[in-house]
Amino acid sequence: MSKHFCDDLPPAPVLAPAPAPHNEPVAADNPLEPAIPPGKTEYFTTEPDSYGIFCSYPYSFPTFDPNNLTSLLHVSDSVHFQKTADQTGACPWWSGFGSSLTSVKDGFFVPFLNVTIFHLMCWFYSGSNMKSLAELDHLVDEGDPLDIRSSFLGTDGWIETTVKIWLPADGVQHTSEMSSPEFEVPALFYCRLLDVIKSAFCEASAERFHLTPFKMFFQPSPNEPVECVYSEIYSSPAMLEVHNAIKLNPPDLDCKLETVVAAVMLWSDSTHLASFRSALLWPIIPVPW
Repeated sequence: MSKHFCDDLPPAPVLAPAPAPHNEPVAADNPLEPAIPPGKTEYFTTEPDSYGIFCSYPYSFPTFDPNNLTSLLHVSDSVHFQKTADQTGACPWWSGFGSSLTSVKDGFFVPFLNVTIFHLMCWFYSGSNMKSLAELDHLVDEGDPLDIRSSFLGTDGWIETTVKIWLPADGVQHTSEMSSPEFEVPALFYCRLLDVIKSAFCEASAERFHLTPFKMFFQPSPNEPVECVYSEIYSSPAMLEVHNAIKLNPPDLDCKLETVVAAVMLWSDSTHLASFRSALLWPIIPVPW
């Protein structure tokens, strides 16, 4: 067979060995001693894979490595592969809408509030493209206002607030920003960032989170120099810096759990709200990584 039709299988992710066992921390005379003494950080390095990629972990190897859950089925897709049950606990496609397939079937209208709003929006975005927002508002006014209300429910963690913006006036000079005209923007909905993080760690996909940062390197051969690889947020200098700062903090003697960094990336992009208007929305979406 021609080499053009032959593909190399991707190498397995670099696996970190289990950390060396250590004794439980004992309360010292001075409870304010940090968990890690200050000084030069010691790194533990993995073996390179077939591509020459290897990782270095600060202080010790991670107590949990999500790469151990990775198989060939996670990095490839083909109709010729035999479908087997996933034993890694990876979340199915519908897990973002409910904890079980039954809940997804019962709540098929999610993320809309109820069935009425779901069918209303299906009508608006299907069929003729000549429908306008005025027609939609007229149809809503004809219906039951108690049945068609905001989808941003307080029970789902949404909080409604008002934002005040100080605007500059053309040709007018103000002594300070606070003395400029004030414009009030009502009905702004948001979720507390801590609640979003807690919800993300309750999902099945949380088992894929890299909670211990590392440095990734590439060395094609022993005679060539080592190059640093910048890839995901958990191999970034920023997460390593925060991880080191946590390790240098005094430990909580009443807590036996491991302290880790919850990395969150914030995304924002323009969302077009209408087909014949220039109205835009800029949602800010936190994505735990």
